[in-house]
Amino acid sequence: LVVEDVITTGGSVKETASVIKETGGQVVGIAALVNRSGTSRNKLFGLKLKTLVKITPPLYQAADCPLCRAGKIPLVKPGSRGLK
Repeated sequence: LVVEDVITTGGSVKETASVIKETGGQVVGIAALVNRSGTSRNKLFGLKLKTLVKITPPLYQAADCPLCRAGKIPLVKPGSRGLK
């Protein structure tokens, strides 16, 4: 079972599932605290998906983001990849 805190794109889950399969393991499903992927499906990458909370935050292009235009919050890429 692959367990994640927040699923946004599912990239980390997909990478983890690949490593498990490559080393001879079997992934039986995916669980997460928060699903913010924008999908309400109960499957991800063909695997059963269970989450506690589903949120659908608004998505904007940089030019259309009202907070970015107002200079209040800079546009940033979601997720934790690249954090030090």
